Amino acid sequence: MIISIVNQKGGVGKTTLAVNLAGALNTLKKSVLLLDTDPQGSMVQWQAVNPDPPFQVRHQVRPLTSRQAQAVKKEFDAVVIDSPPALENTTVKNLAVSDLTIVPISPSPLDIWSANETVALIQRMMKKNRKLSARILVYRKIPGTRIGREAKDALAEYPFTVFKTEVTQKIAAVEAMISGQTIFEYAPGSKSAKEFKAVMNEIL
Repeated sequence: MIISIVNQKGGVGKTTLAVNLAGALNTLKKSVLLLDTDPQGSMVQWQAVNPDPPFQVRHQVRPLTSRQAQAVKKEFDAVVIDSPPALENTTVKNLAVSDLTIVPISPSPLDIWSANETVALIQRMMKKNRKLSARILVYRKIPGTRIGREAKDALAEYPFTVFKTEVTQKIAAVEAMISGQTIFEYAPGSKSAKEFKAVMNEIL
């Protein structure tokens, strides 16, 4: 399975989600490839802190071709692609080879509204890539806030399934990234680890 993390807005936590989704899959002893297709190479910077991650990490300057995608699907149980911000050609190419795309959206009106273009692009790509499915993830939710509670209702207007699991904003996930680890290495018993594992379980 190839899973791409897509959102045109920068700073929504795509890289943290990609790292920890790969980490969750790795806990099941699955062979995982994490592809960083952002020219800035955020994933490479994360790996530089810990050059021995629990899964393979590659900085893919050029998006996967269809042939390359088929090859990595044979080599790995799962491939997680971190897409760059902005709806550029790289994002289109990532969607073209994906089985599933996840759109992480923070529960704020601006972030929800700004997802319109991302959703529209995915809908267009679904007509070209018939195997592509899409889900929305409420991400970086602040527990106990009214806007957090209302986020799912607002996102229900989009034509994609919304994950039952919501990922809350936790300092442990930030600290894990700073240390070059996944949340499953840094704080395996934390609520943050349980949330990322729950997202994985919904996918599987």
